[in-house]
Amino acid sequence: MLEAERQKLILKLVQERSIISISDLVEMLDASDATLRRDVNAMAERGEIRRIRGGAEAIRPRYEVHLVGTPFELSRDMHAPQKRAIARAAAALIEDGDSIIISGGTTTFALVKFLTERTLDILTNSIPIVTQLLATSRNRVTIPGGTVFREQNIVLSPFENDTIENFQAEKMFTSCYGINRFGLMEADPLIAQSHARLLRRTHKVIVLADSSKLRQRSSMIVAGLERVSTLITDGDARDEELSLFRKAGIEVITAKVEPLDNQQQLA
Repeated sequence: MLEAERQKLILKLVQERSIISISDLVEMLDASDATLRRDVNAMAERGEIRRIRGGAEAIRPRYEVHLVGTPFELSRDMHAPQKRAIARAAAALIEDGDSIIISGGTTTFALVKFLTERTLDILTNSIPIVTQLLATSRNRVTIPGGTVFREQNIVLSPFENDTIENFQAEKMFTSCYGINRFGLMEADPLIAQSHARLLRRTHKVIVLADSSKLRQRSSMIVAGLERVSTLITDGDARDEELSLFRKAGIEVITAKVEPLDNQQQLA
């Protein structure tokens, strides 16, 4: 990543979060600690941000709650060809007339492209998914009540009584922070709570997770593997990683990245 592009992303993150640590920037931007400290110092000298101990602060901080995890706009370009291949494989499991849940996430967002000609009843807590579905399809769309979290572009509610409780789906398509032998994981407690509520409204849980998610770890388990029906991942997943899911009785689908998936990445 070029210096100018990296610093533009740093400024965006600082403005969105008000305060951000160097360690968070290292994780999100895949750059070294030393490189990011130099960036922060240079930007502070130009008056774009304020340097603080261990991180950076916005010049005019906007104090609001932020979720743990990578912002939607940054995550969307990570492993994009694999996400499109996974989404295509997921779309093949959907039949016209299905009632489905699509949870917020960049892999699930890629699924929308393949639903333009379908006739479905869809519940989603993702603002980008809602926007795209309304613009490109005639599917019926339901959204839950709650607070909009701008970085992840999702609607979350701490309350039990909203439209989620009146929706029943045959299938739920969900992304995740990670998945391993302990189950489906999330990094933020509010996201984990929302996912757990959505899981109660469906019969079949289909997890869309690129191979990097098989190596992510979190202490926050949303559901055990017994709740997962199908896992769709990409060809970079290792056999030993997939064998534990198969032993747990989960159908494993490995999606193949097509040339068009890479071409769209370059577009």
